Amino acid sequence: MKTNQRMVYLTMLMQLAALSFVVLLISCKNGEETGPQLPQVPGKATVSVKDELGSPYPNVKVTLFMGNKIDDQKYTDESGMVELNSKDTGTYQMKLVTPLSTEAVTELPADINIKANQTANVAFIIQPQPVKALLNFGSVDLFSEIKDKDGNMPVNPTEPLYAANVFDEPLGLLNAIKAPDGHHVTLSEWQTAQGNLTVHCNGNSSTVDIALKGLIPNGTYTLHCNFLNKAKSAGQAINFANDLAKRNSLGSGTKNIVVADANGTVNASIQHASCILTEEVALVIPVIYHINGKTFGENHIPDPEEVNQMLVYFQ
Repeated sequence: MKTNQRMVYLTMLMQLAALSFVVLLISCKNGEETGPQLPQVPGKATVSVKDELGSPYPNVKVTLFMGNKIDDQKYTDESGMVELNSKDTGTYQMKLVTPLSTEAVTELPADINIKANQTANVAFIIQPQPVKALLNFGSVDLFSEIKDKDGNMPVNPTEPLYAANVFDEPLGLLNAIKAPDGHHVTLSEWQTAQGNLTVHCNGNSSTVDIALKGLIPNGTYTLHCNFLNKAKSAGQAINFANDLAKRNSLGSGTKNIVVADANGTVNASIQHASCILTEEVALVIPVIYHINGKTFGENHIPDPEEVNQMLVYFQ
């Protein structure tokens, strides 16, 4: 009897096993998965932002998006690199905010194909542009400081120029703008100034190439960085209480001093300890002439001693 019961039990087990096998075959034919599925991890994109010389640009905002949906947005590090993560796979677009006064050589936005568990590599190339130095006179005169002997805007090319006190008391005091040889600078001499500045960044530093001519022969000049929290058109008033984000000399110590040659020409390069084109809204670099040839600390503006001759707007 017990043997019969065992036989019946074994028969039932064999039938159950056969039924399970049939169900398994049907499931496989219907495309059903028979085991645990490995998670599909969305891909990544490694981005570099450099100029045509291979110099990296830090603090550049890069955005990864599809249509109107932003998946990731980050800033490059000091090596000009950043890694962005997608939330899905497929064709994405990537764009960046070009640094001040640069142009993108790479087409923007760039299309990239994001695949699961893979990393796409994207290289953006940017090109710094020479920025024209504008004469500080007339509509571009930032502080209305260039005057004639009567305190009005000069009109006669041969008349001598004066700089009006803007910051120091007594406000409006007229100071004769004289050359190192002692002669009184005229309007026509003042208006010959021209040239440009070009900034090249290399990680957390930058080089400012200065190419100016028509300056006051043998004149002493300094350059300073005025970082603004809003873009300004040339000559538009700057409220230093509200518009100025920060100010420092171009270069460290006395590195921001340049001296024109006997022909009034300056060809020089100044090294600065940060990339002055990124993470900034706007920048104005004044080219300041020191009337008596002396220079002072960056936080002091001795009106009787100096006057802006040129202004360079990086936007």
